Amino acid sequence: MSTGILITARLKSQRLPEKVMLPIQDRPMICHLIDRLKLTQSVDKIVLCTSPLKQDDRLVDIAQQERIDYFRGDPDDVLLRLTDAAGEHNLGTVLNCTADNPFVDPIYLQRLAEFLHENGYDYACTQGLPIGMYGWAITFPAMEEACKIKDEVDTEVWGGYFTDTGFFQWGSLLADPDDFWPDLRLTVDTPEDFELITRIFDELYTPGKVFSMTQILDLCHKHPELAAINAAIQQKKPIPIKLKPKQTN
Repeated sequence: MSTGILITARLKSQRLPEKVMLPIQDRPMICHLIDRLKLTQSVDKIVLCTSPLKQDDRLVDIAQQERIDYFRGDPDDVLLRLTDAAGEHNLGTVLNCTADNPFVDPIYLQRLAEFLHENGYDYACTQGLPIGMYGWAITFPAMEEACKIKDEVDTEVWGGYFTDTGFFQWGSLLADPDDFWPDLRLTVDTPEDFELITRIFDELYTPGKVFSMTQILDLCHKHPELAAINAAIQQKKPIPIKLKPKQTN
């Protein structure tokens, strides 16, 4: 079985409507993420995972335009959608990221996959990277098992099923000292977030090229007023995980 990147993507956002389609440098934000993910080594395919709802048709158009695969699955149960996508595409290892994080780092994604396999983990995450620069690594068997034990259909945030239940082996890859900045917010949920991302692109973007994590962090260190743009934004609290009654420890 192969390794693939699954991008979680919907157009249902409320705080910043259709945020992943907002234009940056004359391209939808999600296209810049796809450019970055294509640099990840040892990945067999990239799959955009969205819903069958008509509002998400434009995401399928993006996938076709960018020459990546797509999958349309459960609109609300993200973990089930990702698991079904992995099964359909015969993926043994999944690297997952969300479409509202245009700066997911391909080097750390590759390192995370290696970290997962070298330690025999079911699930792996990173610790210390800026919000929005990281992804997650999971084995397909673990995803199938998590779907069996969960008792919640809203799984937009699903990591707790692997870290908090005691059923899985997992680990956290620590960011290198030069990359350690967990309070820097580089995800997009609000207009302030989008303003920061746009400002970074204005400073660093060259058409046809992907600027690096190091360039992003150096820019934010040299210009602290950039990080201040969205520093007051609070991350939404996830819905607590819920297990089927017989699966509680």
